[in-house]
Amino acid sequence: MSRGRPSKAKQLQIERRLRPYFEKMLTVSLAARETGVNPNTVKKYYKIWYNEIMSTEHPDFIKRSKITISNANIALDNQLSKLYKLQAMQEKQIKHSIKQNKGIPHLENNIYKTGILFAEKISELILKKTNLTTTPTADVTLSNEIKEYLIENGTA
Repeated sequence: MSRGRPSKAKQLQIERRLRPYFEKMLTVSLAARETGVNPNTVKKYYKIWYNEIMSTEHPDFIKRSKITISNANIALDNQLSKLYKLQAMQEKQIKHSIKQNKGIPHLENNIYKTGILFAEKISELILKKTNLTTTPTADVTLSNEIKEYLIENGTA
């Protein structure tokens, strides 16, 4: 087992393996477990990337918040898309089975349970996406509170 700082090529390789986990907003522990990279190393890279986002690209908290919301919406959209595709595949499989059996076949309960799970998970993600999208950001909330304060105190 080698110790110490990896070569530049090895660092780049580690970054390329970890970056998708960071971009999908997955935890350090999950990224470490799935890539085989030491959790402390994963933390180091995550911290570097978070600091880059906070300091150079988007120093403003409100901008960072809006970008985070946008990234989360994209991640939810990706997951919804996958679930919809899986649900459609399952429905095709059931229809094919109905055609072959000339009626509703006695399918395993797992197929029906899986269909219900798809519907529940899709609904959950839609609700999460709706909540994320419709929840006011910090700037809107602060602006509304200032307006309310001014109205209540008769200075508006």
